[in-house]
Amino acid sequence: MESRLKVLEKYIKAGIQELEPYAAEAGGPPVRLDANESPFDIPQDLKQEILEGFRALPWNRYPDPECWKLRQALAKRSGVTAEQLIVGNGSDEIIRDLLTAYGGTGTQTVFPIPTFGMFRILTLVTGGKPVEVRLKDDWSLDIPSLLRELKAEATRMLFLASPNNPTGNVIPVEQVEEILKSTDCLVVVDEAYGLFAGQSILNRLGKYPNLAVLSTFSKAMSLAGVRVGYLAAHPEIIRVLNRVRLPYNLDALAQHAALKVMANFEFWKEQAGKIAAERERVSGRLSQHPEVTVYPSQANFVLIRVKQAQSLKQELARNGVAVRGFPARERLHDCLRITIGRPEENDQLLKLLETALGR
Repeated sequence: MESRLKVLEKYIKAGIQELEPYAAEAGGPPVRLDANESPFDIPQDLKQEILEGFRALPWNRYPDPECWKLRQALAKRSGVTAEQLIVGNGSDEIIRDLLTAYGGTGTQTVFPIPTFGMFRILTLVTGGKPVEVRLKDDWSLDIPSLLRELKAEATRMLFLASPNNPTGNVIPVEQVEEILKSTDCLVVVDEAYGLFAGQSILNRLGKYPNLAVLSTFSKAMSLAGVRVGYLAAHPEIIRVLNRVRLPYNLDALAQHAALKVMANFEFWKEQAGKIAAERERVSGRLSQHPEVTVYPSQANFVLIRVKQAQSLKQELARNGVAVRGFPARERLHDCLRITIGRPEENDQLLKLLETALGR
């Protein structure tokens, strides 16, 4: 058996053995401020309505392969057509499909760093070369360096996250437009946290055929456990992605739940506003500590820089609060990312931090 496994190792695609899996932790302390999830579950009456509707669906039949009803609902809310939309099993699947269709061996994908780790991982998985461009010290884009990399013959795609994870800042729409005007590459703007920022580039979709806008139900709309993402782009880009999309990629429960959630969009928008307000409260309290640097955020989390960040993370965990650390990531080893939780959870965090920092 061991000898056969050794033989199989030779067949693994180049680069896969060196990959580090995406760091997603399961379990842990009871107060979870480490995964950028919504602190609020689906309201019980809505959850009951979703479950009753799912119970009435035929489970022996495949789900709608085109997700037509969901795409129509998203189109109506987003101001685009259903033909400009594709949905996936979380936005990660759509990122993979984009790289499968437009990337691969001999191509390179550009993105600023630090940013969402799946851009790099999925570029490597699909056989492409990731090209990382450092953000400036204030986490803003280095546009001249990005444009220089986009001119390379092998470059096919640029990923931008706005608000960016883990830094929390948004990219001004004018800067994205400057890039779009300067390149023929596909520019994918990931707006997973967009509802917390109140800013989107979606209304520029008709102006730039090389623009694609990615979003998810996992953050502001409390469906991280169901996994629904979607992309808006030119219909021709959507047609290309449908050639590589797995059949029946979104199950019946996910489609049904997302439809019900979309029908209550104003509720989620209001709730995102409350989380954003809580973010400002937490940021203000953290800023009172001279040992802590708090970076401005327009997402549902805050990035801080503090001495002995990893020791502080462990101290918080021992007292029941999980936050995200980055011990192995350049420029982030002394940073912690704190997801905004419920007010009482945030108060628990702040009290522990004040004790640990000697106040």
